[in-house]
Amino acid sequence: MRYNNRITLIRKVPPANPLHDRPTETRETVTCLIIPITSAQELSVFGLVNTMAYEIHVKNPTLPVNEVEIDGVKWTVNKTFANRKPTIFIVSGGAANG
Repeated sequence: MRYNNRITLIRKVPPANPLHDRPTETRETVTCLIIPITSAQELSVFGLVNTMAYEIHVKNPTLPVNEVEIDGVKWTVNKTFANRKPTIFIVSGGAANG
């Protein structure tokens, strides 16, 4: 596989004091492979029929991620598959959310 795309992984950590602080957001830019999910059967399995969805392969295992930024647009991570070597994210939203 060629990991020729770049995305930003966004992790949100809850604050120590939820009444006065905001969640801490960390960003990490990584190389990846982005594959559009087009099969209606696959989309229905992930519950993403009304939105655009992508399968993103990241070369190394990563920590849990809340959002992914592709070309300046934030996408919601719906499912994460952590394998021995690559990590796969199923993301949706993004362009549909504006």
